Amino acid sequence: MSDVNVSVTYGDLGLSFSQSPVTLPVTIQTVSSVQDEDSKLIGWAASAAYTLTSATRDSDGVITTATVAWPDSSTGTFTRTTKNSIWLVIDAYTVTHSASGKTITQSAVTRDANGKITVQPSLTVA
Repeated sequence: MSDVNVSVTYGDLGLSFSQSPVTLPVTIQTVSSVQDEDSKLIGWAASAAYTLTSATRDSDGVITTATVAWPDSSTGTFTRTTKNSIWLVIDAYTVTHSASGKTITQSAVTRDANGKITVQPSLTVA
């Protein structure tokens, strides 16, 4: 809530009303609250805290798209963007968070000759 001064004049009648302060509901999203939300989404994505509620797989059995449910009850869509054709695993993906309208992106990882991840770019939120 925020206090503001209100003054109203009623045109040609010459009547006026003034009240100070009046409390009005005000919502301001600060930079830190946006960063906190992004951090929360990155944490959830990094730990795979979302649940796949339905999924479509390719002929190798690797997920191409899926509907997800997030811990805050928001829904979203998981989309594979890069499949590793040697190891038949997902190397890059996006996942949306409907309530915030944001998309978390995992850019393609790098694997060694044994298929182990050697470089994993940071998740991003947009």
